[in-house]
Amino acid sequence: MQFVSPLQGHSSVVLSSEAAGSEVPQATDVTPEDVHQMIIYLRKAKDRAIAIREQSPAGSYMESVLVRTIDGITLELSQLDYLLARSPVKVVDPNLSARRMRPAI
Repeated sequence: MQFVSPLQGHSSVVLSSEAAGSEVPQATDVTPEDVHQMIIYLRKAKDRAIAIREQSPAGSYMESVLVRTIDGITLELSQLDYLLARSPVKVVDPNLSARRMRPAI
């Protein structure tokens, strides 16, 4: 997922399929509200996976799969939180260079 323009009220996400070959990636509009909804869904899925893991036998294959799933969901949640908290890129004003201090001696 890649946000293209965080300065607007919404952003574009480029979705690509490696199996598609020569197809052009499609752009999808994603609003911050959509990202919040995805975060809510992933948190509920993570809580459910934790509850199931606590009920599973220790050392079982199901427990190991759930541990990897919970770790993956945690990573996705941290990436989405980063995308929401990301500040817009600052544009450098060309007049700023004229106001710089003199070099140190």
